[in-house]
Amino acid sequence: MHTVTYSLPERRRHARTRLQMMLHGIRLDPDGGDICDTLEMVDISRSGLGAVADRWLYPGQRIVLTLPLHADGGRRSLPATVVRCDKDQSGYRIGLEFDKGSVASSAYRPAAAVAA
Repeated sequence: MHTVTYSLPERRRHARTRLQMMLHGIRLDPDGGDICDTLEMVDISRSGLGAVADRWLYPGQRIVLTLPLHADGGRRSLPATVVRCDKDQSGYRIGLEFDKGSVASSAYRPAAAVAA
């Protein structure tokens, strides 16, 4: 008997860095106005981030994230779009893609780049 192992090709364009922190997001919902959420970020890359939310967000949902930049209170707002939302035991795992042309790539620097 032979064991066959399949591996799915990596779909991500950029490597992810594990980073846990609380973020604030404003959902831009045409039906309900601007709604503020708190998300727990679990990883980030140049093109997006993974997070856990306590409520379902629909794919295509527009959200503006507030990322803390410095301990002195500096922040950056980044527009993003929900690309997936899956229920699990800790809440809803969501994938967010930063908007094209946003300043996301300048806000994200992996630990190796920061230490250099």
